[in-house]
Order: sequence, then structure tokens, then C-alpha cells
Amino acid sequence: MNDKVPESLSWLAASGEGAAVPAEFQPVGYVPALVRRFTGDGLINLLCAKAEVESRIRSAGGALPAALPLEDALRPEAIPSIARGRREDRLLAEIDQDGFAFAEDPIDAPFFDRRADRRPRPQNSLHVALIGGRVCIRKQFRPMRIGARRWGTRPIPPMQWIRRRVWTSFGLFLYNEAAALLRLHDLPFIPKLRRIDFEEGAIYVDCVAGESLRHQAASRGAPVHDHDLAADSGFSQLTAAELDRREVALLDAAGIGGAFRAEIAGMIREINARGVAPLDIKLGNFIRGAATGRLYWIDFEISRLASQPRWDEDLALQNEILQQLFEI
Repeated sequence: MNDKVPESLSWLAASGEGAAVPAEFQPVGYVPALVRRFTGDGLINLLCAKAEVESRIRSAGGALPAALPLEDALRPEAIPSIARGRREDRLLAEIDQDGFAFAEDPIDAPFFDRRADRRPRPQNSLHVALIGGRVCIRKQFRPMRIGARRWGTRPIPPMQWIRRRVWTSFGLFLYNEAAALLRLHDLPFIPKLRRIDFEEGAIYVDCVAGESLRHQAASRGAPVHDHDLAADSGFSQLTAAELDRREVALLDAAGIGGAFRAEIAGMIREINARGVAPLDIKLGNFIRGAATGRLYWIDFEISRLASQPRWDEDLALQNEILQQLFEI
């Protein structure tokens, strides 16, 4: 495992100048036009993110960015098996497609398990892990599994399946999310990147104790999670955007989301100022901290960096998504 990440982020200013990117992180000119014709922007995006992460690693002297534990970080001693003395590095629980955890050790089942049925993730693997005495989320980047389906029974288009497999093998998504998290490491609402395992293609970030806004939207019993939507064929006719808007309406009806729109609006301004434009925007990527009530933004695998092509276009796309989903 490699947790060497540079400490200095001085070139990213919180004053709004964060989108200004040094030339060393802009290898667009290194990619021949003929190659771009066949790979699109994928190769350039990979080179930009990889160059940024590796540059920070080289310049840091082996240290991760200094960061205090989050106030809402899951405490190791709250987990039964750890409280009983099992403090070695290990996986604690698997997280399924709907965001529910399933304990690896039966002793921890009463703490983690909230549902009997486990819905396999169509791509990536997600676990709660104990690493270096800290409880983290371990995200291992994987291609879409054979037979993967979208919500309901919709198959994955073949070209999308192939592209995902190719770019996962090259590490695009790992480097992209690592670069984004390093740009955002000083923001209080972003879980901190704690380790990068290049060999396994995995990152480790703080595990936030709390509940996602998607889980809150389902609190009144309406079908929200993929497992529940699959039981009604009518939902398979809705687009992803329609399902996302339905979840927001359910959250509003539940009356427990707090001032999430204003919180998200404030967060996105600071995220954009550091040269990151999130594109995978949905209720499942926001967690309400159990201790403080703070809203956290997670999952930056699908995001645009200011050093990559299409920054302006995808910044506009991000704003369009926010307007359609949250009216902000």
C-alpha cells in the first residue's frame, strides 16, 4: 500500500483562484491528435490526473496532507470486534449497491447490518475497513461485472461496459478521484483521503458515521433503493434523472433533510474554487453526520478537474444538474 501524498496544496487558493492549474498538470499537448481521435478525452484525463497525483507524491516526502479526524468519523471502539481487541488491519463490512453495510465478522452484524438482502454492486467494491487504527471506506475500482444491470432490469450498453473496463484497467477513475480529493483535502465537509493502494487499485477515505440523504428520503417507506425499485416494473421506465428528482421530492416530504439545498450550494462554490466539478450528483452522495449534523459530500470518481479538457462545458453541466435536481 502506498500512502505517500504531497503535503503542499499552496497553489490551490480558497479565494477562488483554485482553478488556476500549473502547466505541469496540463499534458494535453503530449497526446497526438491521432490518438485522441480514437480515445477521445479519456487518455488526456488520465494523464492530467495521474501527473497531478504523482507530482504531489514526489514533492511531499511521503506524507499525506495533514488533517485532523473528522468530528463525524466512525470511532473504532464503537465496533464490537474492535472493542474486543481485534485491532489488526482488515475489512469490517461490505457496502452493497443501496448503501447498506453487511458485517464480515458475525460479532459486528448487530452494529452494521440493517437489511437481510444484499444487492451486489455492478462495479467497484466498497468496504468499511480498519487501516492503521482508523475506520475508513475502502473503494476498489473495478470494471462493470458481467450481467450488471442499471436500476430495474435495464442492461448496461455494450460500449459503456467496454469503456468502463478499459479505463478502469488504466487507472483513470482511481487517479481522477484521488486528484479531486487531494484538491479538496482542507474542506471540512470532505472525508479525507488517507491511503492510496496503487497495486490493488483502491483508495481509503474517512468513514463518516451518519445517514445518506437517500436513506432519509426512504424513511417513510416509499421505494427508493434499487432493491425496492426492482419489485415494481413501472420504475424501470423512468430515467435516472426522473428517479433522482423523485428522491428529492420524497426527502422534502419527509421533512428531515434540513437546509440541504443551501448547504449544497455553499459546498459547490468551495469545491469549484479548487478546480473540481462533481458530475455524479445524487442524494446518495451526501451524508448527514450523526454527531454534528454536518452535511458531507462524497464520491468524486466522476468529476472534472480544471486541468482536464471540457472544464468549462462540464462546469456548466454540473450547474445544470444542480438546477434540475435541487433548483440551486
